[in-house]
Amino acid sequence: MNGNKPNLTLKMDDKIYLAVAKKDVDKLAFVYTLACLKATKQSNMYNLIPTPEIHTFKNKESAQLYYETIDEIVNFNANDETKQAMFSANDKMIEKFMENVR
Repeated sequence: MNGNKPNLTLKMDDKIYLAVAKKDVDKLAFVYTLACLKATKQSNMYNLIPTPEIHTFKNKESAQLYYETIDEIVNFNANDETKQAMFSANDKMIEKFMENVR
């Protein structure tokens, strides 16, 4: 048995993550994401308009791990030629999202 199991695994084709931010407030940590969701579960088509989501954690270490994982996916997506159009089409929404979660 492998003792080096991942702490977190996310599929990279369920959503196209465009941005992520994290905020600690008192005993909670909030991770905000902006992503283009799949149009249907069976397709490889994504909605052009991104959806903001908020993920709430009681464990700040878990929140940091989730944040860093999503941030890595955002960076991967931003450098993927097939996904760059989503970033270009949503540059204003990404900017507004980042302003709102500060």
